[in-house]
Amino acid sequence: MVFSDICGSTAKERSFLIMKKLLALILSLVMALAMVLGCFAMAETTSILDADMDELLVLDRESSLNDWEGEWVLVAAYITADFAEEYDVEQSGLLAVPENAATLTITALKDATANDKELGTMVDVASYIHDHTYDLSGALTFSDEDSYTVKSAWDEWANNVIAKVDYDPEASYNRGPAKTHVKGDDDTVRFADMTGVEIEDMETMKYIGMTTSGYLVLCYSDDNLAKKDGDMGVGYIFARVEAE
Repeated sequence: MVFSDICGSTAKERSFLIMKKLLALILSLVMALAMVLGCFAMAETTSILDADMDELLVLDRESSLNDWEGEWVLVAAYITADFAEEYDVEQSGLLAVPENAATLTITALKDATANDKELGTMVDVASYIHDHTYDLSGALTFSDEDSYTVKSAWDEWANNVIAKVDYDPEASYNRGPAKTHVKGDDDTVRFADMTGVEIEDMETMKYIGMTTSGYLVLCYSDDNLAKKDGDMGVGYIFARVEAE
């Protein structure tokens, strides 16, 4: 009886020690993985802050809305020198933001504003031409779950109608930057919270587009960026979240 109790107690102790070692090993692996992921995130942020801002903010006028679909994470903000001078802001350039502070999810909605889903949207009223178009629907969500909607109708891209003999619908819509509408509790889209930079009478960001370096930019500009290149003003820069 005594021998049995001792053996049972020894087995339990061995099991406990094995479980303890396994838990310690799992915890070590989790911490190591977290450090690796943190290093990757830091490298992304560091590299973008070290980049040439003028080269980073070149808008890709051939990019399609369908290329923007998916989830993006906020990696930086910026203020151009021209904007800083005009609006009397002391700081300019690329600005650091808190890690994983916000995500932007983009969805392309086919024929969302079309009266006839089969024919598509009337893209040329005078010529009575219909075609299938896309609207942008986006959700900008901060880490505290504060959320903003981001929306663009198909005709808020500059090249919305190209009616001609060699008409190519797939090349005609939703390419390049677009005018957009950001709606939420704060008209500045929490720019001061994210960057620490206060901009007096800052207007709401109203353009969205992909850059030639593969980032997505949400910004305010005095220029009509949907139609032509201009000063990029002030805005946020997002990097694509790669699928695991």
